[in-house]
Amino acid sequence: MNRISKTLCALLIGCLVLAGCDKIEGDYYVIVNNEEVTVDFPDIDTASVYRKVLVEEFTGHRCVNCPQGHQILESLHQQYGDTLVTVGIHYGALAKPQGSIYSYDFRTEAGNTIGDSYNIDAIPSAIMNRNYKSGGWQREQWATVIREIDRSKVRTAVQIINEYDPEDMVLKANVKVTMLQDYPYPLNIVAYVIEDGVVKPQKDGSEDILDYVHNHVLRTAITDPVGFPIQYGALLYAGDTDTFAASINLSKTDWVPGNCQVVAFVYDPNNGDVLQVETAKVVGD
Repeated sequence: MNRISKTLCALLIGCLVLAGCDKIEGDYYVIVNNEEVTVDFPDIDTASVYRKVLVEEFTGHRCVNCPQGHQILESLHQQYGDTLVTVGIHYGALAKPQGSIYSYDFRTEAGNTIGDSYNIDAIPSAIMNRNYKSGGWQREQWATVIREIDRSKVRTAVQIINEYDPEDMVLKANVKVTMLQDYPYPLNIVAYVIEDGVVKPQKDGSEDILDYVHNHVLRTAITDPVGFPIQYGALLYAGDTDTFAASINLSKTDWVPGNCQVVAFVYDPNNGDVLQVETAKVVGD
């Protein structure tokens, strides 16, 4: 059922147009959104599906307080395990390249779109499960906000099967959404590529840490960052499914495929609530 895949190309073009004069991504990869899903997804054991939480963290390599935010998130990951999914978005003035030390550009068009949408004006900050909070939550609030998220209702499941060809370095991400409960409003789905273990400089207080390890780095969105409608925006009922696939050529990037993951999540665009998020490594299980 690849009905929704046909909408992706137009949505992605709209996202890229947002770059304006501040070009932050080169023409070093091509995303193809109208791929056919050719993999077989395994049956879902509904009893084993639990609701996960998405954290979109806004950070920057010249932000003196951002390493403290990274440490808080690392502690939260140790506490919550795989029920917490983080995407690190380098955003704002302190994410811009500057001088010889901070010459690397982590920023993305998708990250700018999201940061602008939430009026992010100071980092580190974060949004949890896409719930709207102007300016995002400050790092002292993250643990409390995550703890208070209601995980009792598991309305949907997300499955990801990645196919990666190491010779031509093409990643094809196959995603399936399965409704576990009825839902009274249309839902959107978003998919990212993120990378762990990126060794680049980071400001930490007055210190320049040249070999800092950046994790959860948003590399690109393989859908529009605000998502596209599942089943053309139809109301969804338990048992409904939909699939899509997109491919991206990584051969001209400096990304390490073995450190990359695809993140896909389903959310309600009316209130921003993320119903489910899932990740899958690009290479390996």
